Amino acid sequence: MRSRPDARELLEISERTLAGEVAPDLSNRQRYNVALITAAIGIARQELAGGASAWPGELAGLQDLYGADGLESDDKALHRLNRKFAADLRAGVYDEAGRTRKAAGKLLREDVLARLAEDNPRYEK
Repeated sequence: MRSRPDARELLEISERTLAGEVAPDLSNRQRYNVALITAAIGIARQELAGGASAWPGELAGLQDLYGADGLESDDKALHRLNRKFAADLRAGVYDEAGRTRKAAGKLLREDVLARLAEDNPRYEK
């Protein structure tokens, strides 16, 4: 069993305390620094809530592109396939038009939108 509050709750409490109780008593310069820190805490909290993937279809999309061997955990497969995808993008594998280029573009679009939603929950698609 985990102790309460858990990591996400601790981050939320820290974020709220910094923004609501510490920042008002600081100079403008220090308030700006606290705003940066609370934004970073909020991003970390959102990422923790989201798990290993920024969006639910990430692993499935990568497996559609590269296939699935089923011999490794989803987390390991996600990490390995993301590294392969990044290397292939750098190598120009998806530069020519075709089905794989469209699939790669869709993966990139979904990833950017998911990261925007994590980093800035008020962002509208």
